[in-house]
Amino acid sequence: MLKIIAIRTLIDNYIWLVLSGNNCLVIDPNNEPLITKFLRFYKLHLVAILITHNHDDHTSGVSTLKNIYQVPVYGPKETNYLNSYTIKNNNVIDVLQCKFTVLSLPGHTKYHVGYYHYPWLFCGDTLFSAGCGRIFNSSIESMFNSLNKINKLPSNTIIFPSHEYTIKNLDFIITNNITLLNNMFIIKYYRKMIKHMLLNKVPSLPTSLYLERIINPFIQCTNSFYYRNKLIKLPKNMNNFDYFKFLRNKKDVFKQG
Repeated sequence: MLKIIAIRTLIDNYIWLVLSGNNCLVIDPNNEPLITKFLRFYKLHLVAILITHNHDDHTSGVSTLKNIYQVPVYGPKETNYLNSYTIKNNNVIDVLQCKFTVLSLPGHTKYHVGYYHYPWLFCGDTLFSAGCGRIFNSSIESMFNSLNKINKLPSNTIIFPSHEYTIKNLDFIITNNITLLNNMFIIKYYRKMIKHMLLNKVPSLPTSLYLERIINPFIQCTNSFYYRNKLIKLPKNMNNFDYFKFLRNKKDVFKQG
């Protein structure tokens, strides 16, 4: 039976460990000393490293871990310099006696990927709880399409983002009164719950696709379902993508407090 452990690191990063017995894989390791200490303390055997994209806060521990444990590294084209295997959309990685399907999720970066093993999705910096990633060397169209791809997964998909941005994202929604489903009460209650969890050092993640469809405006406007059913109140002459672009640009300049 598989088990997932969250390791908090840096300011707001999550490193995800997937365990099967004493064997494990690690996703986006940026802190080799912390991972090594964790593996030794719990007597775990590292068998693979998975990378979603090439930013240092996701890759800085990869090279040393690869050399210490002599394990394969799976990553997209943009992490060629670290990869044992360069993967692309729909490739299947067979590890820990289960199969992870690679999903191409460009937007945050050009070749960003996610790893899907039903019902789990490790999505890197593509989707956050109540938000989505910034656009760097890709395009906002790519991010829109990637979120639409995620939104087509089953509603019980459990989503494992790589950052703790939940409170910041909820504050953006509340401050700007973005109530696409007219559910501000739910959003404010969720914020209070998340705040309590974080004060008690309990991770707010993972989240679920079902929940994100309720609270996340970026997910809500990537699927025409919401438009057809009049759940999104769009300004006149603005389609779903235009609204997504408007929200992403607005979030880029949002300042708290």
